[in-house]
Amino acid sequence: MLSLEIHRRSGLADFVRARSDGGRGYHQCVPAGRIVIVDDGRLNRECLAAQLRAHEVETDEAWDLPSLFTQVDVGTPDVILLNFGTTDSAMLLQVSGDIDPKTKVVVYGLSMDRESEIVTAAEAGVAGLHLQSESFADLLEMVRTAGNGQALCSPEVSAVLMKRVYAFAAQTSPDSTTDSLTARENEILELLEQGLTNQQIATRLSVTLHTVKNHVHSVLKKLGVGSRSEAVVVYRAAKYANPDPTRP
Repeated sequence: MLSLEIHRRSGLADFVRARSDGGRGYHQCVPAGRIVIVDDGRLNRECLAAQLRAHEVETDEAWDLPSLFTQVDVGTPDVILLNFGTTDSAMLLQVSGDIDPKTKVVVYGLSMDRESEIVTAAEAGVAGLHLQSESFADLLEMVRTAGNGQALCSPEVSAVLMKRVYAFAAQTSPDSTTDSLTARENEILELLEQGLTNQQIATRLSVTLHTVKNHVHSVLKKLGVGSRSEAVVVYRAAKYANPDPTRP
C-alpha cells in the first residue's frame, strides 16, 4: 500500500525513492502488446518506430487526432507513446487517457526547462515521464513497467513532482505534521483517483456513505489539501516518487 508521509520533512529522503539505479531492468523483455506512437515529427516518429520493431514490438504510428483515431479503430493499443512536443499535445494526452482503462500512456520529449508540462502529464495519470535527456533504454523500461501497471520516472522528474506536492501542503497547512494514511484511507484515495463518487465508493467497499465521507475528510486533512482533485494530484505524483514496493 502506498505510504504518503508527505508532511514529514525528515522523511523526505525515504519518500522520494525514484528508480534511478544504473540498470533499471533494461535487459528485461518488453511485454507483448501493441504500441502506437503519436508524434508529428516524421523523422523522429519513424526512427522510434523502427527501433521498437527491432525489439520485436508491434508498433504503429499517428501524428494527429484523426490518425490516432484511425489506429484505435484498428485495435485498442496497449501503450501510447506521445511526444509532448506534438501540436495539440494536451488534447491528445486527454484523448489517449480516455481510450481504454487498459491503455497506458507514456509521454516523451519532456524537458526540465518546462516543468509545467511535466506536472500536466503527471496529473493526467500517465504511466511514464521520459525526458529529452534520457535514453531509448529508459523509454523501453517505461514501456515495460507500464505493461505491469506501474509508473516510472527519473529522480529529476520526481523532484519536480515533489515540489508540486509540497506546494499543495504549504497552501493549506505549512507547519503540519501528520501520520501517514491508513490502509483504508489509501484505498479510498485510489478510488478517488479512479473518479468514483462517495456513493460509488460506499457501494464498492460495502460501507455507509457517512463512513466514506469521514474517510475522505481525513484523507484531505492528512494530505494538507482542500479538495478531492488536489488529493488526486498528490496521489498521482506520489506514484512516481515512491512506487509501491509490493508490486512485482
